[in-house]
Amino acid sequence: MASIAMFDNTIVTELPDDFSDLPSALLLTMFPNEMRPQVIKGSSDGSFVTFSLIQKSLSGQQLFVVSRNAQSLLQKLHPDCYNQRIHIIPLEDSSCAWFSFMAQGKKNILFIISIEDRMLLGSCCCAEDDHMRYNEIKMAFLSVKATRRQEGKR
Repeated sequence: MASIAMFDNTIVTELPDDFSDLPSALLLTMFPNEMRPQVIKGSSDGSFVTFSLIQKSLSGQQLFVVSRNAQSLLQKLHPDCYNQRIHIIPLEDSSCAWFSFMAQGKKNILFIISIEDRMLLGSCCCAEDDHMRYNEIKMAFLSVKATRRQEGKR
């Protein structure tokens, strides 16, 4: 696993060593909408993770409601997808809600993390039968931490 810093080094996480920025052409194919996630990392096996930072704080109850709304939206967009239960877990300095779902032959995870006064929204995707990769990419959000930038440092 490799440590990566995002959003002006205010958020760090761990990703599998083979994950990197995806080529522009592939990004346009996978995420044709201009409103694509802010950070997208992937590997040659087709697995990927996404992260978007939103300037909105969430309480514990709001975290569950936002997750439930995301599940409902996914069900409307992909009626064939199977959603699993929402998990809410404490992280080192935040709270995380996540659920997994199957869609288009892929295993996916959607996660929402309330971190300080922000919300980190992300997703992970891998082949349905690749349990090792699934556990690796699940660590991408379970290892998320906020960092404190020192005054005068960039």
